[in-house]
Amino acid sequence: MSLLLEAKARLEESFGHVAFRPGQEEAIGEILRGRDALIVMPTGAGKSLCYQLPALCLPGVTIVVSPLIALMKDQVDDLNGRGLPAAFINSTMSSSAMSERLREVVLGRYKLLYVAPERFYDKRFVEALKEVEVSLFAVDEAHCISEWGHDFRPSYLTLKSAAIAMGSPHGVSSSGTQRDRPPIIALTATATPDVRDDIISALGLNNPYVLVTGFDRPNLRYGVFRVDPGEKVMHALDLINEVKGPAIIYAGTRDTVDQLLDVLNMNDIKAVGYHAGLDKRQRDENQQSFMNDEVPVMVATNAFGLGIDKTNVRLLIHYDLPGTLEAYYQEAGRAGRDGAASFVVLFYHPSDRYLREFFLEGENPSPELIRAIWRYLTYQVGEPIYTTYAEILEGAGRRAPELAIGTALNILERAGYLKRPHTGAADAFVRIIGSLAVVEAALNPRARVQAQVWQALKMRYGSELEAGLYFNIEEIVREGAISREGLSRSLRAMSEKGLCIYEPPFRGQEIYLLKNAPGGELDLDWAALSKKREREETKLNIMEAYTYTPACRRGYILKYFGDNSAPNNCGACDNCQ
Repeated sequence: MSLLLEAKARLEESFGHVAFRPGQEEAIGEILRGRDALIVMPTGAGKSLCYQLPALCLPGVTIVVSPLIALMKDQVDDLNGRGLPAAFINSTMSSSAMSERLREVVLGRYKLLYVAPERFYDKRFVEALKEVEVSLFAVDEAHCISEWGHDFRPSYLTLKSAAIAMGSPHGVSSSGTQRDRPPIIALTATATPDVRDDIISALGLNNPYVLVTGFDRPNLRYGVFRVDPGEKVMHALDLINEVKGPAIIYAGTRDTVDQLLDVLNMNDIKAVGYHAGLDKRQRDENQQSFMNDEVPVMVATNAFGLGIDKTNVRLLIHYDLPGTLEAYYQEAGRAGRDGAASFVVLFYHPSDRYLREFFLEGENPSPELIRAIWRYLTYQVGEPIYTTYAEILEGAGRRAPELAIGTALNILERAGYLKRPHTGAADAFVRIIGSLAVVEAALNPRARVQAQVWQALKMRYGSELEAGLYFNIEEIVREGAISREGLSRSLRAMSEKGLCIYEPPFRGQEIYLLKNAPGGELDLDWAALSKKREREETKLNIMEAYTYTPACRRGYILKYFGDNSAPNNCGACDNCQ
């Protein structure tokens, strides 16, 4: 049986589909022949099958690079639920669990292994993979590798060298092409022609098979409400009451999410929130209640949604202006994944641009600010330097968002001027007052999280807690399955009751300077930084122009992504109706 015939058989046997969707069969055939590929398919069109089916048919393991822990867990759970051998390695696991998982991979117990791109910073991990026959290297959300994309992620730049480090399982592809690495398949739902070229170049794809199935989602009905900021909430209430079915509201800030939740709940609309300010347990609970249709409305920042496979979202509202059309389209694609008619609505007021410019300023600090930050750091005494963003901003003597400080430090770190250790900064101090037995007897039996924290600390450190010790918060979080917020809250509560002395970890920056650059004369690619800012300003202008266009909104979006089949009149958006 040929590999493609085997893939067809597995399509129904393992995934329950009797036929391929458009583009899948040819793409899978080329991948099974050992060819590199770039797959651009809209959300819900079946991108994952383009590497999952070949993984089941090829002899070795397929490495899947996935950007979010929650996303890889969902995909692994789905595959395991189908009886397919898949696993992940990520930062939620202890080092011993990672080692055991890698041993199982070497023994051939899995066909798919999901990892985050940051995993390839670990040289031991890369070395371990050299013992494994890697038949395919799949890069999900591949637009993250492109500086032209809306989610540029530097860790993706390690992937080309990581694939080469694994070596080739066979040396040549079935088409006879010599190669020194496994075939690479890059997948994304949002990629303009510029981004597609950038992905091919950055990953070093060799004569790849390129599949672009189109970006059109005919069931989505686009509309823009140009309204005063104070009127947005009433429009949101009207739409939720009018459009029956689950709804997602995307807001630009955590504060807006919280305010919207208050208004919705006061109007007897059951809603939950999702943003980085909530602890992980609360985020997970809120997401699950929305996914299970227990709550009809999710109000969230853009932290929510990647990899969320909820098919029946009927209304998606952008409460604030997104920064790029790519981000807007990706989020809009979470509506109507079952093909039924669904509404995608954007609220817009000219003042919305100020919020986007604030973020743009934070992500693109000026050369003057970067130089001022460097001068402030060089004036500090001692090594390492312990400081906070607020102190750096004050010392630099510049007005800027704190976000810009973090971005500037990232730029300086990538250029080799400084380093910020990723370990050690999470160390906290704890010493119990009295014996283990005394503390345990004094704990509130109804404080479930506090009991979990105590058990995790006692199991790991035992009587060392009586003398006091510094401990790594991340290790306790992993081993005790506790959120960082829950751990800190519990230890503060124990400290207030006189059961322990607790010093939280230093929350600023631990910085080591690596180079001299007197007077702020930094050798940085200022032209590239300026170009990046110009591109992001252009993307923001294109996004804002979408709100004003009198033409077909679907056509506007499709033409931006290079789809020349875009209609001049879709008959469904607010302009065409």
